[in-house]
Amino acid sequence: MRKFLLTALCGFLLTACQKELSFETAIDPGSNPGGNPGNNPGSNVVCFACDYSPICDGTKMNYIDTMSGVATPMNFLYDVLTDTTVAGATYKKIKETNSGQVAYLSCDNNVVRTYINSGVTVGGNTVTGITQTPVKANEPVGATWKDFIVNNGQTIEYRYSIIQKNITRQVYDSLYTNVIYVRDTTVLIVPVIGEIVSAVRHSYFSKGIGQVEVRIEDLFTGTPGFVRKLKTYKIR
Repeated sequence: MRKFLLTALCGFLLTACQKELSFETAIDPGSNPGGNPGNNPGSNVVCFACDYSPICDGTKMNYIDTMSGVATPMNFLYDVLTDTTVAGATYKKIKETNSGQVAYLSCDNNVVRTYINSGVTVGGNTVTGITQTPVKANEPVGATWKDFIVNNGQTIEYRYSIIQKNITRQVYDSLYTNVIYVRDTTVLIVPVIGEIVSAVRHSYFSKGIGQVEVRIEDLFTGTPGFVRKLKTYKIR
């Protein structure tokens, strides 16, 4: 179950946390990345326009994932495809080209939503149609919201809260500005037993770039379960 929770928590990045990918080039954001580097897309580049989760054809994001003391480079290359409708809402279909994984993103009023249609196997059951709302950029500090996943009679609830806005965040050698810090708690709601708080995720989103850092605490073990930090990137 914990493995599934981690996959779901990282799912809005369009790839499972531990899948290693590769590409040749990326650029260092430098000491004060205030916007999108390399923004010379030309007239034919298709983009998913969103202040805190921008993705274009050819967007490259190079992260370093750390789990159990082991650091792994995670390199993503995106292809923005067509618009599609999910539950009456318009989403942009986006493919991570190295893994082939497809997800759907929407950004209405700077509310970022992701939808993953492909099934995830949990305890012999397949869960499909996972939706998450990792950030609501226009909401004030203290704003809260929830997402749900139902699996075999159990509910996994994600409880989000905006902790800070318009802050700076040091990640490796880079200082990111206009950052939103979102904290969400994963709660298992089990019939008869009740609520079990299993993990806390701390996410940092920089305007014009996207997620620059995420930390997941495993409350079952009391240790940091997973850390992802942005190393280099190119939006378009």
